[in-house]
Amino acid sequence: MAARNALRLLVLLALALPCVRAGEPLVFGAIETQTAAGPLRGLWAKVHLDDPAVRVGATEPLTPAAGDPAGTEVKLLPVNEWARAQEATLAINASFFAMINPKPGPGEDKVRYTTGAASDIRGLSQGAHGLVSPPRVIHGRGDPALLVYAGRARVAYATAADLEGVVCAVAGMGPTDDGKQPGTLLVEAGRNRGATARVAPQVRHPRTAAGVTADGRTLILLTVDGRRPGASVGATLPEMADLMLELGAHDAVALDGGGSTSFFLKRADGTLLTNQPSDGEWRPVGNHLGVWVRWPEPVAPKEKKAR
Repeated sequence: MAARNALRLLVLLALALPCVRAGEPLVFGAIETQTAAGPLRGLWAKVHLDDPAVRVGATEPLTPAAGDPAGTEVKLLPVNEWARAQEATLAINASFFAMINPKPGPGEDKVRYTTGAASDIRGLSQGAHGLVSPPRVIHGRGDPALLVYAGRARVAYATAADLEGVVCAVAGMGPTDDGKQPGTLLVEAGRNRGATARVAPQVRHPRTAAGVTADGRTLILLTVDGRRPGASVGATLPEMADLMLELGAHDAVALDGGGSTSFFLKRADGTLLTNQPSDGEWRPVGNHLGVWVRWPEPVAPKEKKAR
């Protein structure tokens, strides 16, 4: 309970930080606190889906090209480059993905994420122009997913039967094939389910999450930086769930994290607000969730009449 109260305090403090005025299509803020493991820093945004100035979308289906390996669903692209190319106001990384025929960097043992690398999405991904990757269903239950409709959204264990009317969709990871890891929602009906969500729920990592309010009219996006001692140590999934609850989420899903965690926002004045990806640079990722906003025109100050 003490940890939950600390998270409540940090979010209330974050809400007091400068941000876009309440009532506008999109509001945002920063989170900063000290945990037992070190500092934690993150960025959040709330998107008013029923505002006609708002549109939400995701990575679109790939146009096949000669030479693409079998199973190619997407080509990797960093979130900041995708946002600029799509002229999105806000973008984050979304579903988990895997490169096809991954290769390590020169003289390295680990895989190098490369822009343009052929990849497949692990589970559901859908853009406005069609399905990118079908839902993954294990033991009859779909993966936790964010489903966006016109003017509203919901978080659910999504199967193909749930896609009617969906504008875009992205997903987290459901249970393992053997069922030993449940892969639940991050927040379900206002309850913290982080301990049974995936991946590695009790380990501190950079994290990305998406959620909705009880009425489905507000989309809540959150990223927490990590793997940066002295700056931000990351979050466990129970901590992410608490943060989402304090931000007002009734249901939420944990998306891809680690070096993929990315937050890119172009404010109304054209300035940028971004996180600090743990790789030290923007990792090319498999798919993206974007928000487009027509910012209200600034109100010109009234001229004072001469006496």
